[in-house]
Amino acid sequence: MLERFLRRLKHRAEMALLRLQWNRHPEAPMADASSPVTRLLLIPADPWTLAGSRGDEAMMSAVVEQLRRRVPAMEVGVVTATPAAAREARRLGYVPVCAWSAWPMRTNRRIDEFKPDAMAVFGADVMDGYYNPVFTTRVLLTADRAARSGVRVTIIGFSFNDSPSAGLRPVFDGLSRAIAVHVRDQVSLDRFREFSTLPATLVADAAFMLTPDASTDTFRSVREWAGRRRAAGDAVLGFNIHPMLVAGASRQQVDRLIANSVAALRAVAGKRRSSFLLIPHDYRGASGDAACLAQIHDLLAPSLDERVMLVAGRHSAAQLKAISGLVDGLVTGRMHLAIAALGMGRPVAALTYQDKFHGLFDHFNLPRRFLLDPEALLMEGRLEGLMLEFLDSLPELERRVVHRVGFVNEAALRNLRALGAG
Repeated sequence: MLERFLRRLKHRAEMALLRLQWNRHPEAPMADASSPVTRLLLIPADPWTLAGSRGDEAMMSAVVEQLRRRVPAMEVGVVTATPAAAREARRLGYVPVCAWSAWPMRTNRRIDEFKPDAMAVFGADVMDGYYNPVFTTRVLLTADRAARSGVRVTIIGFSFNDSPSAGLRPVFDGLSRAIAVHVRDQVSLDRFREFSTLPATLVADAAFMLTPDASTDTFRSVREWAGRRRAAGDAVLGFNIHPMLVAGASRQQVDRLIANSVAALRAVAGKRRSSFLLIPHDYRGASGDAACLAQIHDLLAPSLDERVMLVAGRHSAAQLKAISGLVDGLVTGRMHLAIAALGMGRPVAALTYQDKFHGLFDHFNLPRRFLLDPEALLMEGRLEGLMLEFLDSLPELERRVVHRVGFVNEAALRNLRALGAG
């Protein structure tokens, strides 16, 4: 309790110091929104790993892919904070702009050296300050300075929880109105409008724009496996859990999460003709998915044999999107894996935290009874019940998703109107 109090006190002091340095100078003329972007700078939600979460990679890749359709030679830089992130930037084909520093002036100088004519800020789930309001403040002030200098700035669609950091209110309210602000679901937009006077537009998550990559051997292997399982009479259900479903999870809680998942999958397999594809979507060490899913696979394989398959190795966001289209439905704790499956027309049930999934489900008119909170996930029998009802409801849920996916894709494109696309 004391540690949390001291951390909040430290955050408030750091945010106040940043606001004191905020120079809201008169705004320079901004380029016409219809003009093509030639030098795009990305401000990621995680400049330390950049794309350890394939959700972050999906959003960045989708935005770049769309804008390069208009200007194939567009130069893309991305702000990084570590050598590892710089290496990841190069792997993705971006120029690392090693600008994230404890000193805002140094950050601004490095950004100026890149000379962007447009900036895309990836709000994701960091705009409410849940993880670190100081980071959010710095991102917003960096965007504000760029916009006042004449750079076209868009904040790509983000979610907003129901208890945002109060210190962010004057920051949002004071931002340049030239910044195009996008919120990725109606629930979040309603919360944001209650919190700030800054105008914002409803969109869908940028990752819906990502083109799937079905060119890999892994995709072909999964497709063959799924075909065999359907020929045997099974529905193919994707599955994903991760340690971050339980805030500050202890080793014992993670073990319980794994044990409950194994028990649920085994019980469902005994009651319905079903096979399970275990799909990681985050590779960030202890908080990633692979360790949990590998254990679940090893515990299930002796009894389920070919009815369970793990997507092993590391795969890009586009590759995982293609793989997610091979299942009949997906149960997941990762929102961007859910987005990948929904974008491929596949229904989803979600293991949710931070109210992340509610607005996403509303985009597709999916019933909220297919959202399971982490506390219930740790209760015996709850996950099994969710999965059984989900399997029985797949035909109706798929009709809803297929009916809505075109509208949601159009909403995702609205993220880019300020940059001459969408």
